[in-house]
Amino acid sequence: MQKTVVPLRERNRLEAWALIHDTASGLALTEGPTKVTVEAIADAAGISKRTFFNYFATKEDAIMGTQPPTLSDEAVATFRSDGDDDLFSRTVRLMVTVVRSMFPEASQAARRKELRAKYPELARNVIEYVSASERLVESILVDRYDESDPEFAQAGLPGGRDGARALLMMASTAMRFAFSRDPGSVSAGDTKVVDESIEIFREAIKATL
Repeated sequence: MQKTVVPLRERNRLEAWALIHDTASGLALTEGPTKVTVEAIADAAGISKRTFFNYFATKEDAIMGTQPPTLSDEAVATFRSDGDDDLFSRTVRLMVTVVRSMFPEASQAARRKELRAKYPELARNVIEYVSASERLVESILVDRYDESDPEFAQAGLPGGRDGARALLMMASTAMRFAFSRDPGSVSAGDTKVVDESIEIFREAIKATL
């Protein structure tokens, strides 16, 4: 299999991002996040404050290895394609894709877990970005599924914004359920737990109707 060649400029950018994140998260673990400043992170990483802000909006992002969620054209195209998945499954997978965009490859999941356990207040950073992810997905649902879209009717949902929001809330709950079973299944890696969670929710919905 041919390996993807990462351009030098992009490789340097990724290495700088990883260096700042590693430095910030290490300082937070040893000194506590409240004592860590952007200046301290920059000094320890050997960079300027200006360089820091080229990569991270806040010190919390640097500590947790997060960035604002994004919704790529590829993710939207995958969601909109018919495929074999139903509307609910595609929405959950779209939500997971957007949430995963919060965590670049160099983000350290094990250290993030350790930080969350030691300093629960740092979870606010992730929670805010998950809410932003939900708003991005909602915009796609509302944009596509208007009052006359037959897929909403087939799924047993009302059309328009109410149907989009109901679907979004179900998908978000399924995603959070997958996260509760295995946090790594949402932030990166294998989708097995996500797939299992979709099936569990589908069966639970059927059983209660």
